[in-house]
Amino acid sequence: MMDRNENAAEVCQPQAAQMQKHCAAILGAQPAEVKPRFRYPSPETVHGRVLGALLRGEHLTHKDCWLRFGSSRLSHHIYVLRGTGWVIQMVEQTVTTSDAGRSATIGVYSLAQDVVTAAGEQGQHYAKDCARVEAERRAA
Repeated sequence: MMDRNENAAEVCQPQAAQMQKHCAAILGAQPAEVKPRFRYPSPETVHGRVLGALLRGEHLTHKDCWLRFGSSRLSHHIYVLRGTGWVIQMVEQTVTTSDAGRSATIGVYSLAQDVVTAAGEQGQHYAKDCARVEAERRAA
């Protein structure tokens, strides 16, 4: 006997596929043909240097952002980058604080490898430019 959840999956999966085709027809492209469009902020901005670090495969926390870029608002920079089309992942991690060993949950942000790959050569050139700007700022 099939339970209600299994029945729902049988009914919903074809509907989801049909809806995806319908939306693709409206947009004039099949889902496999849709290519991501990446927007790159200036490497001089914190948004840009955060994106550059993510494109180099780094995983960033708020503490990293504070120490490297002088900004205590990593979630804001991630929000802005997501708003321009970047698919940035966040994984929660439990860490021990300096406050008598208290535990805290923090967010660790990164880009999936397929997003880095999709950004291609342009993304890697951009990431190198951001690294150069970051190094110049530290030296100043």
